[in-house]
Amino acid sequence: MSASSERYGNGETELLLFHHWDTDGITSAALLLESLTQRNVEIETFTPSIGNYLIDKADRERIEKIDPDEVVVVDMALPEDSVSFLKEFGEVRIYDHHLQGKHDVELHQNPIIEGATPEEYPSATWVVTDHLERKFDFLSVLGAFGDREEKLKENDLAMETVEEVLSKLNSGFEDLLECAELIDTLYKIGDREAVTEMPWFLRGVKGPSEILDREDLQENKLNLKEAIEREVDGTLDEIKEGVLYREMSSPYNIISTVTRRLAWAREDKIVVVSNSEYQKGKCQIYIRGPLENSEAVIEEMKDRGYSAGGKSDVVGMVVPEKNEEEVLEDLFDMI
Repeated sequence: MSASSERYGNGETELLLFHHWDTDGITSAALLLESLTQRNVEIETFTPSIGNYLIDKADRERIEKIDPDEVVVVDMALPEDSVSFLKEFGEVRIYDHHLQGKHDVELHQNPIIEGATPEEYPSATWVVTDHLERKFDFLSVLGAFGDREEKLKENDLAMETVEEVLSKLNSGFEDLLECAELIDTLYKIGDREAVTEMPWFLRGVKGPSEILDREDLQENKLNLKEAIEREVDGTLDEIKEGVLYREMSSPYNIISTVTRRLAWAREDKIVVVSNSEYQKGKCQIYIRGPLENSEAVIEEMKDRGYSAGGKSDVVGMVVPEKNEEEVLEDLFDMI
């Protein structure tokens, strides 16, 4: 299973809500659900195969079976061919904050490609909240905690809003950090169905306690902690000046967290991490650090037909395991 649905009224229109698997994507989907469920439509939440930044053959077949009339994409910088596929079903609306080209769709709401800064829009929840003209609340800021974690404190502009919301919630920074960590356990253990169900749960959540009290998420957290610490404590190889590399071996989708931890402890270095144990026949590669050409790296990988995405300081991709060595060598040259 990869999708969850709920029907409101007797509407015959089916809307596919296509979202990223992490906290920002899930909370953005929850915010959109609050708006979309006011319409007389059936909504199905859907996340791509975890780790994929495109719509692969298997997911295309799943979406064809759903046969939606409209599609809303949030927190996913899909390549042109994936967007074109979605357009075959009807109107497409996109809400995002990643580096990407402008798509010819009904709506492509991405302030970053219009010249705004990541400080102004640190998460997709920020984009959605702004577009829907909502007051910033728990879900609005939770997405930014998921994407930026402790680094959010360095964003003075965003922190003004965060502190205002935290004050109203009578909650602390650490509470929301833990909420984001707990939600992210779902994709890290590879539970795709739970990822698509979580926006439905979150759409009515007004504060941290309902997430912090979930025993299933707390159990996930304990199971993942040991695996993450083992990878973070491992050695890194210096490939060239300013570039470090770590080869992981984990069945969990923790490469983003591991790369973030390694890079943020070495802020003047670019950290490259790979893991070929999560998906059979595939290799995950993440890059974090002071990148000067992240957009060029992403486009190069997409041109080669690989799933790739990212922002100014992070790039993630999935490549065939047989091409891992070649791709890594090319990446080391590019960065």
